[in-house]
Amino acid sequence: MTLPLYLQITVGVIVGVCSYFIGNINTAVALSKLKGKDIRKCGSGNPGTMNMIRTFGKPFGALTLLLDVAKGVLPSLLGWLFMGNGEFLRLGADRLGLYVGGLCAEIGHIYPVAMKFKGGKGVATLLGVCLTCKPVIWVASMAVGIAFLFVAKIGSLTSFIMMCAPLAVEGVVMSAAPLGAWYSALIFSMFALTLFAHRKNLVKLFSGNERLVVLKKSKRLIVIVDRSILFDGTLIAE
Repeated sequence: MTLPLYLQITVGVIVGVCSYFIGNINTAVALSKLKGKDIRKCGSGNPGTMNMIRTFGKPFGALTLLLDVAKGVLPSLLGWLFMGNGEFLRLGADRLGLYVGGLCAEIGHIYPVAMKFKGGKGVATLLGVCLTCKPVIWVASMAVGIAFLFVAKIGSLTSFIMMCAPLAVEGVVMSAAPLGAWYSALIFSMFALTLFAHRKNLVKLFSGNERLVVLKKSKRLIVIVDRSILFDGTLIAE
């Protein structure tokens, strides 16, 4: 069923508002409180995956990433289903609703009214949008990003490695569509918003002060040397 234009606009507004409030749900804060702490008062203070890894370890960091990615997938699918070609429940070639839902969820994560507009950096939420757009490329970019994180241990660069390829491919492919200019603007807006949210990390990175993320801690062998001197069973020096 194709909706008239005024109803399409109304549905778009509803999708945007719902997506924004879905983005307001900060999983890092909720999970950290299960550990009796507030992630905003630990480490870098950022309620996101990397700070959760540094503070509570890989399992809690992975769970935070998974839930935040879901926060990007759900609004994107809602927008795609209810705004695609002005029809309900149709995943068509028109992805305008997908980008609207994803962008609003990202804004809700970075600037949540529930947390006085002080949220996370929106990477995992944007990765959820990337997963919805280009799942195969998303898997490849995640694998490359994780490998890079193990080697370089730089969280901010890892985030951009993970999301750049899916967004770039999506932008190139959809630029030829009838609404290509709108698609490109929304895709660029999502990337630019996350880049802006990382501005302090980028300053730290270029100044050499970026905190490293250690996924695998090395085990050092500690050798205790006994320098005692015994004479006829009696300790005479140590």
